[in-house]
Amino acid sequence: MKFLSFFGHLNIDVKLGVLNLPMPGEATSVKNLNNVYAGTAGNFAFVSKSLGVDYDLYAAVSRSTHSGFLDFLRQRNIDYKHIKIFDDDTGPICYIASDGKEQIAYMYQGPVYTKWKPSEYFEYDNYRYIHFGTGPAEEYIKIAEKNKNSKIVFDPGQETWYMYTKNTAMAMINLSNIMIINNNEFSYLLKMVQHTKDDLLNYLDYIIVTCGSHGSVIYSKDGEKHFDAYLTKDIHDTVGAGDSFRAGFYFGLYNNFNIEDSVKLGNIVASYAIRKPIIDFSVKKDDLMRILRIYNQTEVL
Repeated sequence: MKFLSFFGHLNIDVKLGVLNLPMPGEATSVKNLNNVYAGTAGNFAFVSKSLGVDYDLYAAVSRSTHSGFLDFLRQRNIDYKHIKIFDDDTGPICYIASDGKEQIAYMYQGPVYTKWKPSEYFEYDNYRYIHFGTGPAEEYIKIAEKNKNSKIVFDPGQETWYMYTKNTAMAMINLSNIMIINNNEFSYLLKMVQHTKDDLLNYLDYIIVTCGSHGSVIYSKDGEKHFDAYLTKDIHDTVGAGDSFRAGFYFGLYNNFNIEDSVKLGNIVASYAIRKPIIDFSVKKDDLMRILRIYNQTEVL
């Protein structure tokens, strides 16, 4: 059985560096403009490959816009045999305005929701973990319902706001073992599904909430545990920090760490990922282990 299948987006991010994010009706100047290979699955793939995590990537792209992206994956020895490539579409493309600390995104989905049917070619019952990130909820529900021997991780990300309904969100929660979500998305999700955190723990073993510079929280029926962020003043950009957290989390599970240490590793990896362009991420396993030991000693103190 393989370790992980990871579902998400391979975006071309059109990034606009701005001095500040304007309020509705306002305008601001753009300091710089560039295109980068990214997306929830792309960022995860770059960092996880560097960490040596074994995974299969499931995504959908257009050949016309993403041929360079696919070449880049090939150059990085990232396997894309499970990525569906369409010849008659464009995207996905994400337009992101960022001031270096916060961001606003506008997403063009391309073939992801209109044509992609991963339930038709997924390797059922062949993974320890299935991570459902951004993407078509109805397809993910089909896969989760049919797959019986994997732990399901539900991670709706920014699509919590505009792609999920109460019914589709609760269907995924009911089929999942773990949910990973940031604090803003989690607050919105609870209102949307009209349930409390404790209600959701009747379905889920763990809810992992990431809180940016405030660290992460694990909720379970045993209570809640808070883990401080591994802070740095050397910030290049926070875009992709959440995807990098997930790479660190799975690095922990892949190396047989428990869920608490895996969350700590997620915090550590996210801290390193925001210090330079995410495609340049490079941290040695020995360094992560050293930092984790310091992290744990600090908690005891």
